[in-house]
Amino acid sequence: MKLLREPLVHFMFIGAVIYALYGLFAEPAVEETDKTIVVTAGELEWMQTSWQKRWNRAPTEQEFDGLIQQYIKETVLYREALTMGLNKHDQIIRRRLAQKLEFLAKDLVALTPPTEEELKAYFEEHLSSYQAPTLYTFTQVFFDPDKRGDTTLDDAEKAKLTLIAQGDAIDDPGAMGDGLMLQNYYPEKDRVEIQRQLGSGFTETLVGLAPGQWHGPVLSGFGVHLVYVNSIDESPPPVFSEERERVAEDWRFARGEELNDQFYASLREQYTIVIEEPAEELVILKDQAQ
Repeated sequence: MKLLREPLVHFMFIGAVIYALYGLFAEPAVEETDKTIVVTAGELEWMQTSWQKRWNRAPTEQEFDGLIQQYIKETVLYREALTMGLNKHDQIIRRRLAQKLEFLAKDLVALTPPTEEELKAYFEEHLSSYQAPTLYTFTQVFFDPDKRGDTTLDDAEKAKLTLIAQGDAIDDPGAMGDGLMLQNYYPEKDRVEIQRQLGSGFTETLVGLAPGQWHGPVLSGFGVHLVYVNSIDESPPPVFSEERERVAEDWRFARGEELNDQFYASLREQYTIVIEEPAEELVILKDQAQ
C-alpha cells in the first residue's frame, strides 16, 4: 500500500492512464479524403445520459434526432476548421486543451484516497486555516478633517476626555462626532470585515487596543476616530473531527495540485526548450519594488 503512494508510481500510473484514455477516446487523425462521420453507440449513450441528467427525463424521438444532428454539425465544422488550420496559433484552444490535461491529472487523486493519518497530518500542518477568526466588538466616533480642518485632532482629544469622564451616561457617543456612512457600533466583526469597511490602517491599530476604554485618535482613510473596544472574543482551537470533511476536500485539492506539478515536471524534462531572439526589440516592464 505504501508503494502506491510513491511519486514515481503516480507518474507511471498517470502516464499510463492518459495514454490509455487517448487510445480509447481520441479521434483518429482526419485524412483530407476522409468524409465519413461515425456516430458510435457510446456517443449515442452519452447524448441520452446527458439529456437525462439535465432534464430528468429521456429525450423524445425528435429531441434525440436533434442531438444527433447537432453532433454531426459540430463534427463537420470541427473537421473543416482543422483542415483550414484554424486551431493553429489560437490561444483559447491551446489553453483549453492544457486545462483538460490538468483536470485529468487532478481527477486521478480520487483513485488514492487519503488515510486518516494523512488527513490528521494535513490538519495539523495547516491548523491556522481552520482556526475561526477573533471577533471584535467596538464603537467608533468619527471626526471629519474636511469639515474641521486643523482642529480635527484637538476636537477628537477633547471629545475623548468627555467620553471618559461621562462613561455610560452618554447614550449616543457617535453624536459627539461627525456623520459617516458607516455605523458607529460594530458587533462581533473579524479582521477581514473590519478592514473591508474601515481600511487596513484602522484595523491594524484596532487589534492592538485593550478593551474597556476609549482610545484615539485612530487614523483611517476616512479621517480620525475615537474607538472603544467593547470585547475581544477568541475562538477555541479547531477540532479535527469537526473539520474532517473540509480537511478532506482541502487535501484532495492540494494533492491534485501537487501531482499536477509533478506530472508537468516529468513531461517537461522530455522536451528541449529553445527560445529564439525576437525579430524586434521588445519592451519589457520590470517589476516595481513595492
